[in-house]
Amino acid sequence: MVKCKATMNDGRAMVVLGLSDGNVAHLKNGEPIYFDAAALHIGEPLGSIVVFYGKDDGELARTVRTMIGPQTEIITVPKGDGRRQ
Repeated sequence: MVKCKATMNDGRAMVVLGLSDGNVAHLKNGEPIYFDAAALHIGEPLGSIVVFYGKDDGELARTVRTMIGPQTEIITVPKGDGRRQ
């Protein structure tokens, strides 16, 4: 897996994740990938970034419900600009 932070033209940070076939195999086996977000020096305190797999949006929604607790705020980002998300 390749993890990096890039700076967009407007100055905002963008997290870039590159997944290998091995990473995808782990994800398909229900093994989420966790890593320390501080390593990316995003500039805001983040605990971790989690990458996981689902066959469709419904499966993704069901999976994320198992990862959250009562203090978790979920913000859904709508698909906006036509780029693959």
